[in-house]
Amino acid sequence: MLVVAYHSAPFIAQCIRGIAEGAQTTPYEVLLIDNGGGDTESVVASQFPEVRIIPSEGNIGFGAGNNRLASHARAQRLLLVNPDAIPQPGAIDRLVAFSKEHPDAAAWGGRSYSPDGTLDHANFLALPTVRDFVVSIVDSSPMRRGGLPADTSSPGPVDVLNGGFMMVRADVWHELAGFDEGFFLYSEEIDLFQRIRARGHAVLVDPSVAVVHDTGGGQSLSPSRLMYLITGRMHYARKHFSPLGALITGWALWLTAAKYVVIGSALGRIFPARAVHYRSLSNGWGPIFRQRARWWRGYLDRPRG
Repeated sequence: MLVVAYHSAPFIAQCIRGIAEGAQTTPYEVLLIDNGGGDTESVVASQFPEVRIIPSEGNIGFGAGNNRLASHARAQRLLLVNPDAIPQPGAIDRLVAFSKEHPDAAAWGGRSYSPDGTLDHANFLALPTVRDFVVSIVDSSPMRRGGLPADTSSPGPVDVLNGGFMMVRADVWHELAGFDEGFFLYSEEIDLFQRIRARGHAVLVDPSVAVVHDTGGGQSLSPSRLMYLITGRMHYARKHFSPLGALITGWALWLTAAKYVVIGSALGRIFPARAVHYRSLSNGWGPIFRQRARWWRGYLDRPRG
């Protein structure tokens, strides 16, 4: 189990206890790295001495943090678990059994649910195309929906697994050198699965495997989260699309931001009862609209390490 923490002290205990409940019959080891200021590491060291803590290198990013953990892991399968994710009882046991039933696949996952019981939209991500970003200008959906149908109970193949809870064969991980550390935060899992699929490997989901994940920690519209999200998407476009495709994607992202700024401002005046929500929508997307230079090149200008 690989856990990359970042100021996760308030909820890391429920994650580690959830792992124990999820792996009641499966031998496992939890490896943790603290990308924050050491607060999470202190909690884990005092309350969960069985967790193997890998020395922090500072805030090196989600992908790099998982790469450091994977380099110390000894298992044949690597299960990445976000610190704000709680595997449900028996979930890891079922996922391991599922992986043994389909040993030729490169990665396996389950279904992620919000605390209110609704399915997380990250269950339905598809490998993005330039067209997807253009459509997002007028479509309110975060991205094109892929994955398995929401009402299915049968396992099946998907393009992308939810990055908050996913199992990857260790040999495939090392073959691909794990996450591309050029992605500081967001879209690194989409890039990983693009590379996995390009090599012809299958990626499978068992819908009976469940994890509760508080996506965004309640800060889904925070300006900093959205800035990282859009920068990650633009970095993916710079890496995988043609120069023209990346240019189109950039303008599509900017127009999408403009849409939310205008809609948030207008609807906040029309519907005073929801003014706080619409103000958050406008304020969250405002920096994307006004500060295009911050994300236009993806993470290409960000120093490594």
